[in-house]
Amino acid sequence: MAKYQLPPLKDERLFEELTCDLFNFVENTSSYVNTDFQTFGVKGQNQKGIDVFSSKTKTVIQCKLKSIGRKDETIRKNLIQDINADLEKAKDLAIDFDKFVFVSTFRDDAQIQEYLNQIKREQELPFHLYYWGWDTITKHIEQSEALLHKYFPKFVKKAKPVKAKIELPDGALGKELSKKNYIDYLKKRYGDWKQIELSKKGEKFNWAAFTVSLSKRYKASGMNYIDVRHFEDLASYLKSRIDGTIMGKVNKSKGIKNYSVFEEFSENEV
Repeated sequence: MAKYQLPPLKDERLFEELTCDLFNFVENTSSYVNTDFQTFGVKGQNQKGIDVFSSKTKTVIQCKLKSIGRKDETIRKNLIQDINADLEKAKDLAIDFDKFVFVSTFRDDAQIQEYLNQIKREQELPFHLYYWGWDTITKHIEQSEALLHKYFPKFVKKAKPVKAKIELPDGALGKELSKKNYIDYLKKRYGDWKQIELSKKGEKFNWAAFTVSLSKRYKASGMNYIDVRHFEDLASYLKSRIDGTIMGKVNKSKGIKNYSVFEEFSENEV
């Protein structure tokens, strides 16, 4: 299933150019880059039922730009009439080909494909017939950034600028992961238990304000930037805040530990 809902083109010449570029893209392989598909003649010339061809792949293509505002049955009937006329014209085509592809801005349609299979058998045509509707065309277009940029630039997502990663200075708490994780653990324990008290008042714990206050306490621009030499003091401060909560006081009265010491926490992390 296609990722995009690309609007069918409304310009006949642009649709032919898209088809030419599309088939060059589809036929590209790891061994060669195909640029053999090209438009056949110019508007006003006798194109003998084809718009694009490739001598290398022995493929001829007829482009059928159709207004999709009509009923499917009407479009289908019109396409079949065009196919019959183009196949008749192609009898005079002085090009050796094995595949005749009809591409259209009308959707993929099983009835059209079945009709092509039918007339190939009935007329014993020496070449294969294919129908590519707009669904098939879209699925191939979405695989090529170049085609999307050229024909459907509005559908190309603009890459977001990547912010340069700021390297933490040596000695920063954020550079010692085990100690940073332990501080985060204590901080969360305090915040969660403090929230229990605040919930009874219908209030919420302000995580952002608490984090800022901790950073300011150690004159740092953020938790990761706190000098690791303050680790013991910061841990002791957070433990005192935890012990001071109602939950902390209840646990202490029952002999229940309020938190793990750093060594225990580090062993459980591994």
